[in-house]
Amino acid sequence: MARIVFDMNTALPAERVLAMLTDFTARRPELWPTLAPELYEVYEVGPTSADVKEGSLKPFLIWEQVHYDWSVTGRVRWTVRASNYCTAGSYVQARVDPAAGGSATVNVEWSRTGVGVRGRILIALVMLDRGAVIRRKVFEHAFNRAAKTALV
Repeated sequence: MARIVFDMNTALPAERVLAMLTDFTARRPELWPTLAPELYEVYEVGPTSADVKEGSLKPFLIWEQVHYDWSVTGRVRWTVRASNYCTAGSYVQARVDPAAGGSATVNVEWSRTGVGVRGRILIALVMLDRGAVIRRKVFEHAFNRAAKTALV
């Protein structure tokens, strides 16, 4: 399994980051712009977990059915149940800690195994740039956008 770990800071307070990670309303694709609204489906949401389908249309169609778990304070982990680009058991975990001045530090652990040629290429590209694309296009983009708006 390919594994990358990175830390990042955001101007958002930890509570807002956690709220974004665990918002499974119809506005989730608005909070996370890399998610395609037409691929987003919610199967079940509980007090500390959710089962959903998410995906993106760029650079090519990718989707995954994932189980989100936020039963551990300050941590959200999403584990793949089925996907067209990575194996079941692949996961992402975000640990969110308050930082100075009301901001937050986010530690992301991204662990995936590719399926098929496209999946293997996608995972290899993420590994080559040490997760910079994931950090920049997924997390930083969403957090910066939320910090400038009243989305959360």
